Amino acid sequence: MKPEDRFVERLREALSDRDDVVVGPGDDAAVVRSSAGRLVVTTDTLVENVDFLPGEDPGRLGRRAVSVGLSDLAAMGAWPDFFLLTIGFPESTNEELPLLLARSAARRGEEFGAALVGGDLSRAMEIFLSVTVWGRPCGEVVRRSGARPGDVVFLSGWPGEAAAGLAVARARAGGDRSAGGAGWTPEELSVPDETRLLAAYRDPEPRLPLGRALAREALATAAIDVSDGLGADAGRLARASGVRLVLESESLPISPALAAFAGLAGRDALEMALAGGDDYELLFTTPADRAGRFADPPSEWGASVNRVGRIESGEGAFFEEARGLRAIDDLGFDHFGAAP
Repeated sequence: MKPEDRFVERLREALSDRDDVVVGPGDDAAVVRSSAGRLVVTTDTLVENVDFLPGEDPGRLGRRAVSVGLSDLAAMGAWPDFFLLTIGFPESTNEELPLLLARSAARRGEEFGAALVGGDLSRAMEIFLSVTVWGRPCGEVVRRSGARPGDVVFLSGWPGEAAAGLAVARARAGGDRSAGGAGWTPEELSVPDETRLLAAYRDPEPRLPLGRALAREALATAAIDVSDGLGADAGRLARASGVRLVLESESLPISPALAAFAGLAGRDALEMALAGGDDYELLFTTPADRAGRFADPPSEWGASVNRVGRIESGEGAFFEEARGLRAIDDLGFDHFGAAP
């Protein structure tokens, strides 16, 4: 268990139970009862030099801040209504930067019907953005805790592309190009591959339509937003459900763009898919007799979906390869560790 997860467990022990709190700390979002019905609420923060590189374009950064918050709602099967935005910035910043950030965030929210209704400004050592978003469930709330032995595991999108995109962005900014492998230059990547990888990192697409379908059609027994790395988040889903989650090496999707990057940089594409963060995809489970629903996902779901594994009795998250099972719970990012 990662330190971040131990922190959440200790925090939960310190909190009192309330009848109006349906889901508290430990899932992708909180669920509370109100006079208007159930509300799904989450918050997310992006910090310079931790979650994004210095000099990032404000327009992209504002969009990304909203997208990562919306991804949490997608995992719960909810749709957003409103959000708040807090922006921190250094003393030398004029009002144009926070205004650009806020305007781009507002436009991103509007794409999904979520209105920016307020927030805060703060002086800070580095730029940061914090988004609090709330919405309403589209059916039964999908939690991390519903997976059962015999379920099939699915994943949206292409894991590892965002991690490759971060490496490309660092290289373009003059950073280390040799970490984890041989030296390389971004110019060696094709323009389409570089564009795709950078977009995966800088402009993730929250899987709200897919999450809505999972909730409305009661397709998912459990789901989680993959943000800290597929291995780590698979471990969280397995632990919450009290099961063993097995990812199968022959089923894990590796995009041509990621494969091209890995070949140039001397990296292992499978390891990047398992440990790379910032994917903002949905990892979810479904009963075996409903798995056929995902053979040809409708276009309105807005995402490719691949079967990547299975649920068994036991505990932990594992990667199945030719030499056997390998634990993957500790792969990925942890907020108590060093910045990636």
